[in-house]
Amino acid sequence: MKICLDAGHGTGQNQSPARCGYFEGDRMFTLQRLLQQELEAYGVTVVCTRAARQDDPPLYTRALAAKDCDLFLSLHSNAAGNGVCESVDYPVVFYPVSGKGIGLAAELAECIHKTMGTLQPAQTRVRWNSAHNADYYGVIRFTAAFGVTGMILEHSFHTNTRMTSWLLDDENLKRLAAAEAAVLAEHYGLKKTADEPQRAETVCYHLLSDVPQGDYRTVLDKLIAADILRGRSGTGEERVLDLTEDSVRLLVLLDRAGAFGS
Repeated sequence: MKICLDAGHGTGQNQSPARCGYFEGDRMFTLQRLLQQELEAYGVTVVCTRAARQDDPPLYTRALAAKDCDLFLSLHSNAAGNGVCESVDYPVVFYPVSGKGIGLAAELAECIHKTMGTLQPAQTRVRWNSAHNADYYGVIRFTAAFGVTGMILEHSFHTNTRMTSWLLDDENLKRLAAAEAAVLAEHYGLKKTADEPQRAETVCYHLLSDVPQGDYRTVLDKLIAADILRGRSGTGEERVLDLTEDSVRLLVLLDRAGAFGS
């Protein structure tokens, strides 16, 4: 079994109007990595269109990565206009106009709905191009040309404050990845490999507010005040860091050694 995962967009793209620290391209990259780990535990060979966070390949290149794969999943969060919209939160999965994969699309959409706790029910859709002779979305159209079933998974809306906050939580993304992998495993009759190695979980602090109080937070606040640490974007508690715990621990040790001055 071979699946291609496509984290939509690129780093710093599609910022949420509800939570300024949320960028679709970055959070979907994190979800891609977590889903890859979960699928590999079932013995699935996983290909990713974005090997690094900064990658943002064209749509055709993304689809080309799925050649010889059994399935292509493009991971996204949706938007209802340009401002905050609290009334819309449904997940939707787009599948090919050929109808291939409609059952799996429904299973994945329902999985997202239940895991994220959206107020609105899950949806599945197709979208035709203007000529009504092919898929509208490039990644679905291009993968179909390679004989691969492609889908776009919209994980609710980053214009909804509650859903955006949910997606900013790494533990939530881990649960989402595990749930989606379980649906795929059930659909394709896969079992977890008995000799799966135990992976040490990597703790990552996406926002400054994610960093616990204590030495970690004290040193980071000091480095930010000194303009040594700027982060990726945002300000205050919403400053985007994307630092692993190991990286923060190293900064603490360097600070104790006097590397950053008094």
